[in-house]
Amino acid sequence: METDTTDLGSRKHLFIDLSLADRTSGVTLGVNPPRLGGIAIGRDRAWEHHIHFQNTVLDDNGLGRCWYLASIIRRGLQSAHFGYAESEDGRHWRKPNLGLVELNGRRDMNLIPPKPKRSNVFIDPTAPPAERYKTFGLSLEDDPGDVGYGVFTSPDGYVFHELGCNGIRRAGDTQNMAFWDDRIKRYVAYFRGFSHHPNGRLRRAVARWESDDLTSRDGWDLSNEESERHIVDQLPIVIACDDDDPPDMDIYTPSVVKYPAADDVYLATMSMYHHFTPDEMDDTDPPRNDGLMDIQLAVSRDGISWDRPDRRPYVGIDAEGPGQRMCYAVQGILVRGDTVLQYHTAYDQSHGHKRQNNPGGVIRWTEQRLDGFVSANFAYTGGELVTRPITFDGSKLILNVDASASGEGRVEIQDAHGRPIQGRTLADCDRILGNYLRHPVTWGGDSNLGVPPNTPIRLRLALRSTRLFALQFARASV
Repeated sequence: METDTTDLGSRKHLFIDLSLADRTSGVTLGVNPPRLGGIAIGRDRAWEHHIHFQNTVLDDNGLGRCWYLASIIRRGLQSAHFGYAESEDGRHWRKPNLGLVELNGRRDMNLIPPKPKRSNVFIDPTAPPAERYKTFGLSLEDDPGDVGYGVFTSPDGYVFHELGCNGIRRAGDTQNMAFWDDRIKRYVAYFRGFSHHPNGRLRRAVARWESDDLTSRDGWDLSNEESERHIVDQLPIVIACDDDDPPDMDIYTPSVVKYPAADDVYLATMSMYHHFTPDEMDDTDPPRNDGLMDIQLAVSRDGISWDRPDRRPYVGIDAEGPGQRMCYAVQGILVRGDTVLQYHTAYDQSHGHKRQNNPGGVIRWTEQRLDGFVSANFAYTGGELVTRPITFDGSKLILNVDASASGEGRVEIQDAHGRPIQGRTLADCDRILGNYLRHPVTWGGDSNLGVPPNTPIRLRLALRSTRLFALQFARASV
C-alpha cells in the first residue's frame, strides 16, 4: 500500500479519475451524458440567418450572459454581428434592446459593437473595473480587419476596446478561448493546434498557452514563423486524436472551462469532427471538407494532462431535436442549484453544407447532475475502492452517489495502515440505498467519523451497482 498522504481538507473530490485510489476491484470510470434540453438562443432576428459557432456563455454574479455571432445568408462573415443575450435560469434567454449598434436604420436591437470574431469573453478578477471583461483572439488572416485579433477589454461586456496585441497570426478559423486560472494565478488560453497523423496528414488538435500577459509572446516558439501559419510546434499540443480514434477524425472546438464547483477539475467538451469519404460527399458540388460532428468529454486535474475516460458521445446527434447533425461546444458553463448547464451550437447541416452559409444554427442547453460528468462505477456484482492515506478537515463524510434501487453500499474508515477503526467498519455502516447529491455516511445512525480532523485515514468503499461521483468531508453543521 502507498504511504504518501493526500490532504483533502474540506475540498470536494470528483471521481473524474481514480487518482485517489490505492487499489480497486470491480470499479471502472464512466462518462455520464447530460440531458439534452431545448433551444436557448434561436434565430428570431432579421440579421440571424446563420448562427456561427464562436459563442460564449458565462456566469456573472448569478446572471447568465451570452455573446454569439450571426450573419446574413449569402453575405457570410462580411455581414457578421455579435448579439448579446442574458438569463437567470440558463434555460430561458432574453435579447435586450441595447441601442448600441445601428443596422438598417434601427438601433432597437441586442447587437454589440465588434470584438475579435474568433474569441471568447471572460471575467478577469485581477483587472481594474474598466478592464473587467476581456476577450482574446488569434487569426491566420493576413488582414483580419480593424477588430481581427488581440486583447480587448470592457467595463460592462458590451463595448470592447483594444488593449494590445502580440502580433502572432496563428490558430485558424475556430474559437480561441482564454481565461484567468485562479489555481495557478495566470492567464490560460487554448487554440486550434495540429498534430501529426502517421500518414503525414495534420489533424486538428488543441494547443495550450499560459502567460502573465496576453499581449506577450512568452512561451511561443516562433523559429518557423515564416513557414508555418498553423500551431504545430509553437506551443504544446495537450489534446489530440490517437490510435483509438478513427483516422479521419479531428478535434474541432474544445470549449475548455475550469469547473466552478471544485478547485482541481477542468472540463473540455470537444467537438469531434468525423470526415466523410469522397463517395459520401456526392451531394456537394464539388466534394469538399465535410462530415458530422458530436461532442466528447475530456477531463483534467491541471488543464495540461487530459484524459477521455470513455469516448462515447457526451452530446450526440439527436434524431428528433432541432438541428443536430453537427454540434459545436459553446465555451462556458452555468451552475444553477444542483444542476450544471452546458451549451452547444447545433446544426441540421453537415460541415460542408454549413460552409455554404445556409441558414441554420441554434444554441441548445443541456443539464447535468451536479458533479456528474464522470463517475466511478461499481459492478453489479460488487466492487471495492480503497483510498490512499488522506487527511481531512471535518467530522463527517458526504457522498454524491447513485445506488438507485438495485444498488447498495457501505463505507469503512481505516487507519493509515489499513486497519479498520472500531465502530466504523463495513459491518457498522448503515446501508446506502437510493440516489443522493449529498448523503452523509452513518455508522449505527452516527455520522461522526470517529477520528479527529487531520488524522491520516483510508476509506474503504464497498458498493454494488452504484455510481460514485464525488466525496467531501464536512463539519457537523453542514
